[in-house]
Amino acid sequence: MKSKNVLCYAGYAVSLALIVIIALTDLPLQIDTALGIVFAAVFSISHTQLLHNKMIQDDSDYRINVLDERNILIKEKAGNITNMVTLVLLGIITVVFIAFNYIVPAIMTGLLIAIHPILLIIISTMIEKKI
Repeated sequence: MKSKNVLCYAGYAVSLALIVIIALTDLPLQIDTALGIVFAAVFSISHTQLLHNKMIQDDSDYRINVLDERNILIKEKAGNITNMVTLVLLGIITVVFIAFNYIVPAIMTGLLIAIHPILLIIISTMIEKKI
């Protein structure tokens, strides 16, 4: 648990460094925007992980709810259904892009749809080997 907390605090340091870089340098707007997005991602992940670790240790009700098998099963089913819905929506968006003659976005979303089953197989195999 301590090593995870060290990574969280390192994330805080990285996010502080990103804010300092944005504030003190005269970088183009696109780079500042990208650094702002990276800052938001790093800070939010670090803060959420630190808060989660603290609540797992201190709050017994939270720990029981997080580690409850029924809740884990519900989250897995919800994730699978959301994954399928997202794939269908990507397919619809691909068709809309083709209808509007936006070829490059249509190719990109089509590739995402084509890669999806391959990623699913690879990740499932990796999880099976872990368990």
